[in-house]
This record gives sequence, structure tokens and C-alpha cells, in this order.
Amino acid sequence: MIASDSFDIQVTKVRNKLLHVCLERRIPFVSYQLPEKSELSTLVQYTVAPRKLKSSVEITGATGFVVAPFEGSGAFPITLLEPDFIHTGNSPVDQIIETLQKCSLFLGTKSESHPMHEASSSEFTRQVEAIKAKIKEGVIIKAVLSRVKIETEVSSIDTIELFNTLCQAYPHAFVYILQMPDVGCWIGASPEPLLLVSDERAKTTSIAGTQVLGNRMVSDVKWNAKERDEQAIVTSYIENVISSFGITNVEKIGPYSYQAANLVHLKTQFEFDASTIKPLLGKFIVALQPTPSVCGLPKANAVDVVLSVEKHEREYYSGFLGPINIEDNTAFFVNLRCLKVVPEGFAFFVGAGITEGSIPGREWEETSHKMMTLLSVVNSVNTSSKAYVFSKTRN
Repeated sequence: MIASDSFDIQVTKVRNKLLHVCLERRIPFVSYQLPEKSELSTLVQYTVAPRKLKSSVEITGATGFVVAPFEGSGAFPITLLEPDFIHTGNSPVDQIIETLQKCSLFLGTKSESHPMHEASSSEFTRQVEAIKAKIKEGVIIKAVLSRVKIETEVSSIDTIELFNTLCQAYPHAFVYILQMPDVGCWIGASPEPLLLVSDERAKTTSIAGTQVLGNRMVSDVKWNAKERDEQAIVTSYIENVISSFGITNVEKIGPYSYQAANLVHLKTQFEFDASTIKPLLGKFIVALQPTPSVCGLPKANAVDVVLSVEKHEREYYSGFLGPINIEDNTAFFVNLRCLKVVPEGFAFFVGAGITEGSIPGREWEETSHKMMTLLSVVNSVNTSSKAYVFSKTRN
């Protein structure tokens, strides 16, 4: 055990050294841990800037790491990092660090700062009622309302330490830290796979409905009609997308209660032969994302309602991200439980599904509980660490 712990510490030190120089010199990179995996991968691109894609259709056949926004626009492009260097385990980094320290291509490049609007609880209530009115009119069946909270009491937070702590705290999530031009620096621990393709099998997931687990066992959680309806909407949508691509022999498991940190959700999993979608991967993602779990249904109407009601830009929150064709595996996750590093501190993004039976106060509480997934870890990080501290200004 002691030898293993010593090895893990050494691996972390080596990786931290690499992340430090990438952050310091603003070099595009991503470091991530897949669910149930102890090994982390770090991808660095330093010879040219990551590629901007016009549509997710273009990811078919690509290799690297994709980060895509909730809703495509010029301000928040779909970005593909095509790595010049991949680091795993305890492989040496001295030579690549020497190379990166000589790299001047990305020095001084910062993402444009976009103003962020923080909704108060009263404004959030009005937004919930506006969505419920659209549901009553028959425009939509469901919409997901998000909000942003900027936490300013986080100067001196070590972003690398935060990332490492999240990896330890949430081994069942997709944990990442990334930095790219026009994207910014994001950190997250997403519990929701969008599409996993490994060997010849593909998996996608329907997750909706949220409760605080508290002191209960997962098996003791009971779901009301509103929560089950919310889950059924997402599940039906995904089934229709799968069917539209002519995919048959789909194995469906669920719905069942699924724990994600201090929360529990309703989850249904689909698994099928990947041969049909591999040559159409981009088109499949376009059809799938955004799912009703992050926007609503019908998709087009729900997106319009969300964009008209919300007063902030979601940016990359509730979009998707993940490695594509890295070691023959593709793993896309919905970008949930995430934060963005901003001049004031950290911007937390959270959301809740609004249906006809939604009660505004409860939806506000749900977003607050979701925020604690990251905020509790942020609060636990030792701010006196002498490792790299991301520079921030405070109001």
C-alpha cells in the first residue's frame, strides 16, 4: 500500500508539473479522468491552435478532444483539440516542458470575457412561471432552466489542486480541466454520459429527476409523478433518435436510481451495436444533443424558450465534451457540474427541468444542491498550497 501511494504521489507531481506550464503559458490542453478509471490522460496542442468546427457533423473520423457549446454560435465555437503530445501515467515530461517553455504561439492569448448575468431567486421564480405558461399553451412539454452563480471568495484557489481533489472525490464522474482559446478555462465533474463508443458497442443514457440523497440508502429513494414524467420524456426522446438511425437490438436497462455525489437521479441506459453510427458519428450527435435533460422537448421549441427566458449565455455548460478516437475509444459527456474560471473568481452553472408540476422554490433548491457538488470541493481545497495559483482579480 505504501509503495502504491508513493507511486500515485509521484504520478500526480509529474502531471502537475505539465499542467502548471500549460496554464502559465496559456497553451491549449485538457486533462481528464474517465469514470471508474484511476489513470488520467493529458492532451496538449502547441504547434497550431485547436480547430474550430462549423458543426458537430465534422467530428466524424476526428481524433482528439471535442468541446461543444449548448447552442452553436460564433462566440462559442465547437473546438477540436488535436494533440501534439499525450501524457499518461508516470511517463517523463521534462523534454515536453522544455519545448512548451520555448513556445510563444499562445502567450498572451486570452478568451474574450463575456458578461454573466446572475438571476436572483425572485427572477428565477418568474422564469419558471414563464416556462410553465409556455407549457400550458402547448408550445413545449418541458424546458430546462439554468442559472449562473459567480463565487468571488475563491482568490488563491489552486485550480490544479481543485482538479486533483475532484478526481479523488468523484471517481464515478467524468472529471476534467481544460484551457483553449475562445473557450477559456473550465473544470467539471459530469455524471452524465452522452455517448460512449468502445470496440463495437455504444452506450447512451437518459438521466432526469433529482433528489438530495441525505442519510438514505439509494434503494430507499421514492420518485413522484413529476420526476418520473421528466425521466420518461428524456427516455422517449433518446429511443426515437436511436430508432431513426435504424439501430435495432437495443438493450435497455432502467429506469433506476443512480447516485451522483450527494444527489440521486433516475437513469435509463441504452446499449447497442456501434457499427451503424460509427460512420455517422457526427450526425448522431447532432440528432442527440441537446437532449431534453438539458433543454427540453420538443427540442427546437424548448431551445427557443430557454434562450428567450435566460438572461445569461450558457457558453459550454450543457454542451458536450470528451475524447474522440483516443486509443480507439470515444467518450462524450454532457458538460454538467462545471465551472468556468472568470476574472471575478469561478462561475458555476446549474439547471433544473421545468414541467407543468414544477414548484419554483423547489427548483431553486435543486440548483443549489447541484452547485454544492463542486462548491463543497472548492471550499475544501487548501488555499495555502504553494503550487500554481491561477491569477484572478477581484471586484
